[in-house]
Amino acid sequence: MTGHWLHQVAAIALAATAVVPQAADSDQPRVGAEAEGSRVDVWAQEAERAAGTSSTDRARRLVEFERRPECDPERKIAGVCFPGTPEEISIRACGGDPPVLPLWSRTRATPASPWSGWVNIIAWTCPDDPVPTLTGEDFRRLPLAPPPLTIQPDRTQHLVNLPTIVYTTPTTQTLTATLLGYPLEVEATPTTYTWDFGDGTTLTTTSPGHPYPHHDIAHPYPQPGTYTITLTTTLTGRYRLTGTTTWTPITGTATTTTTAPPITTTEAPTHLVTTDCHHTTTC
Repeated sequence: MTGHWLHQVAAIALAATAVVPQAADSDQPRVGAEAEGSRVDVWAQEAERAAGTSSTDRARRLVEFERRPECDPERKIAGVCFPGTPEEISIRACGGDPPVLPLWSRTRATPASPWSGWVNIIAWTCPDDPVPTLTGEDFRRLPLAPPPLTIQPDRTQHLVNLPTIVYTTPTTQTLTATLLGYPLEVEATPTTYTWDFGDGTTLTTTSPGHPYPHHDIAHPYPQPGTYTITLTTTLTGRYRLTGTTTWTPITGTATTTTTAPPITTTEAPTHLVTTDCHHTTTC
């Protein structure tokens, strides 16, 4: 299997889908990539869940994959037919381990276009065979969704010298990608968080923070002003060939950025009064 992909074009063609909302200005699905030298531009506005896609998602899909033991003339599968039973192939190539079925793919230009014939992408392989390397650069080009940024108190006006609490709700994202014709599953997990409070103060934590009263990340602003808080989340990843169980860690990390609406801090002056402020409106 190792030599199988080495004969393909050296430039990476990476198409990715993820559990993220589509861009608002996208009327047509756009999934694919183009390569120029070592540069890869990835489009992934057509999103689908890695497991359990809806009928609407399937209707808009531009690429489909299917694992079958060999070509089936009745289904108009093109490409190479592989002789022999899985048992024979397992004994010959996998040392007795169950082999992985050949992978077939078909495509169409638009959701309204007819499907192409099925074409073989990968022949019989073994579970321990290596897969193409998903690099850190590839990982950073995937459509990773930034986690939310929550600020407490939940209002735009804050008081100086009192803590402004921040926290996020991180989740592990599951994406699908195609690398050199190999369909991959990718997991992206948040690991560290950098909080920029907009006044020159930054803080990096492994904690995502927590809401009041169990908060552990907060910043008191010493001066009145208007500030924008930004969260930069660092994610690590791993990937595996679709239909297999062995995960490979990705070398390198990716980051996302979340920016909250601006907040304004003001002073709350104190005054000495001669009346009880709980029983009068003159305070």
